[in-house]
Amino acid sequence: PVTSRRAKRSRAMTLADARDGDAAFEANRVAGNAAYDREAFVEATARYTECVEALEKRLGSAEGEGTARRACAIRANRAACFVKRGKHALAMEDASWVIARPLEAGAGILAKALYRRARAHEGVGDVEAALADLRAAEKIDPHDALIQSALNNFTSVFHIAVVLDRASPEVLARQPAWRNFKPETRP
Repeated sequence: PVTSRRAKRSRAMTLADARDGDAAFEANRVAGNAAYDREAFVEATARYTECVEALEKRLGSAEGEGTARRACAIRANRAACFVKRGKHALAMEDASWVIARPLEAGAGILAKALYRRARAHEGVGDVEAALADLRAAEKIDPHDALIQSALNNFTSVFHIAVVLDRASPEVLARQPAWRNFKPETRP
């Protein structure tokens, strides 16, 4: 009898913890979104990171229903913050995490993750990778204005020159088609 009471208490505490975890997650998600809207990207990153940490504890658990989808959405949002902060490697890491889980993410979140990884590739001067991600995002959501605008930017010789100017020798070496690009010529 003592064991069954302990087990019941333990289950009750787990459900209460899950409810508390959901409330904390939601509070951090809302605060992260508000911070992003205010362009407080450091604060938004911190809030989204708290969400990710809370969700990682629940992934694979019985209480984790819908956790993978929420983790994808939060990581896609955190990737946007990292892009805004110029932390392109971290943005690529979060976006790639989402892209590796297309079924959990769903089409809308997947398109956002591809777009955000493309922006991170732009930030490090990788034209080919940026274009590949933008084209993949366009296939998923052909009517998204941000994706279309980013693709249209690559029709500008000036935009390509600016992106390539950011490329390190290693990144440029991975882009043989662009290695000898001259702004006065079209690729």
